[in-house]
Formats: sequence, structure tokens, C-alpha cells
Amino acid sequence: MSSYASKEMNIMGAKAFVESLKRTDSRTTKNSTILYAVLGKSNDWPNEPTADNAEETIYDKHYKMWKEAVAAKKISVTDVSHVIPRVDWEINTVYPMYKHTNKGLYGQSFYVLTDQMNVYKCLYNNKGGKSTVKPTSFATQPFSTSDGYTWKYMYTISLGQANKFLTASHMPVQTLSASDGSSEQVNQLAVQNASVNGAIHVVETENVGASYEMVPSTAVIGATVNTIQLASGNPSTVDNYYNGDSVYIQSGTGVGQLRRIVNYAGTTRTLTTNTNFTTTPFTDSVVMISPTVNIVGDGVGALAYSLVNTNGNISNVNVIAVGSKYTRAKVYISSNTTHGTGATANAIISPIGGHGKDAIRELGGNKICLNAQFKGSRGTSSTGAGYIPANTEFRTVGILKDPILKVNSNNAIMTEAIANTSNSADTLRLTTRLNISYQQIINNVPQNQFAVNDEITNERLRLRAEAGNIGYITELNASARRSASVAQASTGANGTIVFIKDDETNSDVSFFNIYLNNVDSYGTFVPFTKNDQLLKRGDSTIRATVSAIAGPEANTYSGEFIHVENFQKVTRAVDQTEDIKVILDF
Repeated sequence: MSSYASKEMNIMGAKAFVESLKRTDSRTTKNSTILYAVLGKSNDWPNEPTADNAEETIYDKHYKMWKEAVAAKKISVTDVSHVIPRVDWEINTVYPMYKHTNKGLYGQSFYVLTDQMNVYKCLYNNKGGKSTVKPTSFATQPFSTSDGYTWKYMYTISLGQANKFLTASHMPVQTLSASDGSSEQVNQLAVQNASVNGAIHVVETENVGASYEMVPSTAVIGATVNTIQLASGNPSTVDNYYNGDSVYIQSGTGVGQLRRIVNYAGTTRTLTTNTNFTTTPFTDSVVMISPTVNIVGDGVGALAYSLVNTNGNISNVNVIAVGSKYTRAKVYISSNTTHGTGATANAIISPIGGHGKDAIRELGGNKICLNAQFKGSRGTSSTGAGYIPANTEFRTVGILKDPILKVNSNNAIMTEAIANTSNSADTLRLTTRLNISYQQIINNVPQNQFAVNDEITNERLRLRAEAGNIGYITELNASARRSASVAQASTGANGTIVFIKDDETNSDVSFFNIYLNNVDSYGTFVPFTKNDQLLKRGDSTIRATVSAIAGPEANTYSGEFIHVENFQKVTRAVDQTEDIKVILDF
């Protein structure tokens, strides 16, 4: 047995993924599927700055991601787009042409993105010639450029799409069901509506043959509904010389009509056609005679004529009517038995629906780009910062599906709520926040005395375990909101300090917040409790008191991480936006 998973199935999977984000639960009227981008890992890689490989183990992609999580940003439907490999148009480049019989089509650069953000599909590449003229037209039908290429305008990437989904390696692609009124969507919808199912826009010459003849542009001196008398000069004076060839009206009255020649009188240079003209030619008409191109298939209406070069070869086949409903077609090139033989050509049939009908399917959009932007300097939910202030570090991003969100009540540890109750939550803090007050009293004046590398102990827990519960501050500058990292605890409980910053609601700098991840009690005790005191070792007068605790805004270990990426350290700046673009390949 032999089988394969089609590109269409891959695309179907990608489309189903996007649709799942649009569906709502009929019981709650909330989205059935919720996605969050999660930033994490504030501590160093073992081989810093080199990132570890992302491992697909249950521990690495779920438990570890949750332990190291810092903040999450909700991904809405508008933050999701199909994407395809980016192919920038460059001058003097050969671009493969679309062929419905090409087995490796989706691995080839048969479309381009111009610097005007327009996307074009290559329908004909002038027999493998270089593209030297940038396509610019917004025409709904294929058009040719002076370098011999034929292009099909597909769509334009808007500025908003580019900001969210355009990367160095991928570019967004969409298929519209309606227009939002923008020029980009108006143009694309016009292309979709003008598409023709089973059309033949290109006939590609396979073998050029030999000894063919052509009568180039020749004036008409007389005509009837089925005859044309040619001016003297190029036409032969031999009877029946052009029988079996075709006559094409190039300009003037009756322009665009193509008929097969069934009789030719050499003495008068008069040809008779197989069917009557719809519009009778006149003396202003100019015609040409060339070998007949006959397109035979299960569709209707496709017409083309041939061109012959000075060597007697078929140089090109020009399609003048694309027809419709073709799924198969053969091309036959014939001429008078006295001249011309051996030419063959292939009809290139459009994809289902026609060129431009469904850009996602036509260009192979089985990849999805998810975009999340963490903005702001203070890390408040109102700015969408996801609680990541300046100088905070992160090294991983994960895509979390359907976490169970929590409800914050009076700064207490949050309690589990119904899944997706906070369906509109834009950002989530995934650290544990300790509200801290700290002071040393000297002559009744509070003094801030914590410094880098000072060790701290949790007095309350230390009294319960002889080994103590000891950690050390590696960096502390609350007023500057600098990040800090602390490894806690000889008892087994641990929590890594992600950052320390002053209390945003209290002007007194003797109040600050510690944000922790990697909080783990290993089932022995609660690592932190309200009113615990953190003491400077060797000086019990210098202490920090835990005045309140707020747990993560999502139930730890809930949901599923469907994607994980590791990278080198990123450090936030005050005016920085973390623009996260994640590519999912279906």
C-alpha cells in the first residue's frame, strides 16, 4: 500500500485550529478555546547564553513551563493568521511557474511578495527566463510583463497584518468571506469573485517542432461572414496552402476572433473559415495565420493561437479564452500537411475555484502565526504588560491552551474558579507576589538596609526546621525596579525571585513587592505565609515582613502547552514591546 497526507488535509487542520478559536460555548457564550502566550524562565541557562533544546517531555513542556512562567498574554482571533514561507521578489531571479501537475509545487517559490506588500502568483515564467520587471498591477485577471512573465495578483498585506504576522521567514495569507472596506480587502475580494473554476490561462510549449510557417500581421481588403481576402505580400499564392491553420483577428473590426481555415484560394488570397464570424471583419482589420491550437478536455470554451519564430519553431501559445470547468485537457497543434510537424504543448489548469479564489489553499497556508505583544513599563494589566517591568529577563515562550483562570479577592491567595470564567482577561500574572515591608530602626528612624548578596531567612519556617529556610538576594534595587534572582531554601521549599519592585500603590519605599516563580513546597509545607519575616543573617533588626500574598492568576498546571520555544535571554527595557510571533506548522 502507498498513501500520503495531502496538503489540503494539512491546511484543513490549520483552518480547523483557527475556527476553534472563533467558536463559543453555547452554555457560557464564551470562547470554546482560549490561548495564551506565556513568557518564562528568568534564571540562566546551564550554558548561558546558549539556550537549551526544547524537549518534548511531559515534564519539560508542562510542569517546567508552569514552574518557570512569569506572565501570559491572551491571543485573540485577530492575533492569529495563516502564514506561508516568505518569498521576496528580486530582480534577475527565475521564479517557478504554477502547474497543476507539479508534485513539488508547495516547496517552490511560485509566488512573490513585492516591496509594496503585494502578493503575486507566477503563472508563466517565459520558459525559465529571469524576472526583470516587478509586477505592480491589481487587475483581477492575469497580466503579462515585458520580460515575458505572466502574473496573477492575489492580495495585499495590510500594515496591521505586517506588524503582527510578517517575519523574515514567513508572511500572512488570508481568504476573505467579506470585505471590511479597506482597499486591500476590496481588491482581494474582487480577485476572488472574478476567479474562474477550471480555467486554462496558460498553455506551455513542450516540444517546439519544426518547419512551421506563419503569416504575420496582414491587412484585410475584403470579407464576408466566413471569408477574408488578404492583401498581397506575405500570403502564399498556392491553393489550400493554409488549410488546417487558424486565422486570428489582431486588431480592427472583429478583433479577438479566432477561426480555423477550411479552404484557401491562392490566386485571390481568400480564406474560408469553419464557422461564421460573430462580427464580420472590415478593411480596418489586421489578421495573422498560424498553426491551429486545439484544446480538448472535459471543460468548455478554452481558445488559443500559436506563434512561430523565424526558425520554424512554435515559440509560444497565447490563450485568448480561458474557458471553464476543466479538470483535464490535452493540447493538439496542427497545420497544413505541407509544413510543420512535431510540436506539443500542455494546458495548465487552474486550482479548484480558479486562481485567486482561495489564497490560503492555493499558496499552501498550512502554517499558523500567533502574535502576542507585551507592552508597557510598569507591568500593569491596563497597559497589557503582563507584569513584566524593566530589566526582567525571560528565555522561553509557550502557547497555553485553556488554562483555568482565578479570581483575585482582597489581595488573598486566589481561589480556583470555573474554567474560562475570566474569559476577557487580557494579561495574567503567573508569579506569586509577596507584598513586603522592610526596615531597620536606628534612633527611631527607618533605614533601608538590604543589599546585593545579603542572605535572608524566613524566621517562621526556620523555627520549624533546624536547617533553616535560607536564601540570598543577588540583586535588589527597588526604586529602580531592577530584577532580582533568589534561590531559596535548604528545607526543600523553593521560589525564584523574578523581580523586585517598589509598591505601586505606596509612595513609601520601605514597601516593595517580590515576584516569585518556581514556587514549590514538595508537599511538606506552604513556602510563604502572610506575616512571615525575612531577616538579614547576623542582624535580626533588619527584616522584611510578608504583609500579603497573591498567587498566580491562573491555576498552576491547568490547561495544555501546545507549543514551546527556547531562545537566548531577552531583557526588557522601559519603552520596549515584546512582539512574540510563534509559527505553528500543521
